[in-house]
Amino acid sequence: MPLARLIVERAGGRSGSQDWGAFDFLSVPSPGDRVAAPFEGDVHHLTVISVHHRPVAAGSASGAAEADVVARWTSRE
Repeated sequence: MPLARLIVERAGGRSGSQDWGAFDFLSVPSPGDRVAAPFEGDVHHLTVISVHHRPVAAGSASGAAEADVVARWTSRE
């Protein structure tokens, strides 16, 4: 499962973006995908805006590939 950091942009006057931490995804989501993510005891619905990949060269000893999933908050259960 790909591990990606979830960056959430909140609407309604909340300033900046929030780093919600690392999440395991079944596959890296694409822009427009909907995600339901747990955060602070609730499940939040998000729409993916973009994915920022940081690949690692094959055979490199410099660590694993990483990604940031940037999503817009839409609602909470």
